[in-house]
Amino acid sequence: MNRAIDHGPAFRDDSDRVEFGQRLADIHERFGVITHAYCLMTTHFHLLLECPDGALSEAMQRLGSMYTRHVNDRIGRDGAIFRGRFASRLIANDAHLLMACRYIHRNPLDLPGVVDVTGYRWSSHRTYLGLRGRPPWMRTDQVLGHWNENAAAFDEFVRNDVTDARPDVDPLRLQAMVAACAMALDEEERAATRLARLLVLGWATSSGVDPAVVMTAFGMSRGALHSASYRARKRLVSEPSLAVIVRRAVDLTSTPQRSRLGSDPWRDHSAARAAS
Repeated sequence: MNRAIDHGPAFRDDSDRVEFGQRLADIHERFGVITHAYCLMTTHFHLLLECPDGALSEAMQRLGSMYTRHVNDRIGRDGAIFRGRFASRLIANDAHLLMACRYIHRNPLDLPGVVDVTGYRWSSHRTYLGLRGRPPWMRTDQVLGHWNENAAAFDEFVRNDVTDARPDVDPLRLQAMVAACAMALDEEERAATRLARLLVLGWATSSGVDPAVVMTAFGMSRGALHSASYRARKRLVSEPSLAVIVRRAVDLTSTPQRSRLGSDPWRDHSAARAAS
């Protein structure tokens, strides 16, 4: 993902968004980069990318520079649009892949007046549902395959909020929650990961998760856990907005019941060569 400098607009109108899609086609042709999901917001974008031949950095540098040149030429400005290098998270397993896709498709719900992910034109959700043609630089089968290509079941997975407050948790699930929190935080990459770990630690210890599970997930001793959990819970209480982000991570990483991954997809360790 990347965000515009000074919280300004990354996309000023639809022509910019169309141009960005053409840049995704360009990096597909040049570097073999496959897009599994995308969402273009006003101030930032999210991409779920697979790089079979590597070269993610080179592809993203070209995408950003070519897109910036287009915008600057069109409106007669000069200078950077994005605040710096893109941020990325490695997709570790199939469940993480589904969580990242769901997170990306639900992003428009943060916009005023958007209550339905299907109604938002500038994400890949409509492509997954067959309401828009799939461009050659995009794949949907790897995600939809977990629902036997049933787009309606996938749509339900993306749309529905999860209501169970205390789901079963194992170390892999906590690590996925850290990744989800980090994606939601408006922080630099390393700072976001540190804060995300703290937030998930606070949630886990205040929700009654087995301390052994937490210690395994975070590689901590019991003494270190006791000290860190106090700071983490205090942070969550003092900043309710952070508690909302954790709750969102709990939602995003909840078991996709209709998936072929089974009752506990967080135990599926098959790797996906993708980055979000």
